Amino acid sequence: MLRVTVHEDGTLYRLELAGKLGGPWVAETEHVWRSSSCANKQIEVDMRQVTGVDEAGCKLLSAMHQAGARLIAEGVAMTALVEEITGTQPFNGAEQPRRTKFAPRPKSPDQENSE
Repeated sequence: MLRVTVHEDGTLYRLELAGKLGGPWVAETEHVWRSSSCANKQIEVDMRQVTGVDEAGCKLLSAMHQAGARLIAEGVAMTALVEEITGTQPFNGAEQPRRTKFAPRPKSPDQENSE
């Protein structure tokens, strides 16, 4: 079962998916994506509520990405899938950048005295 919710805002067309992108739901999602109402608009595919994707679903997401759609994901499995499809880390809706370096921990007074 998959729920597809369409959000349109000016030049943005957002597909919000919830459930499993597989089986007959792949064709339905493709139909919605290729509809004339999303022509000439920026497309986002919000997969934050997707619980699974089968092989056909992966192919559709790849085609959507190739056509310029922005894939939004969170969670280990969906993030890994989007990274595999796009070759980059997906947007997850959070505006904060990820930390890549850690500052050294300050020494406690006990550690300083023992040296």
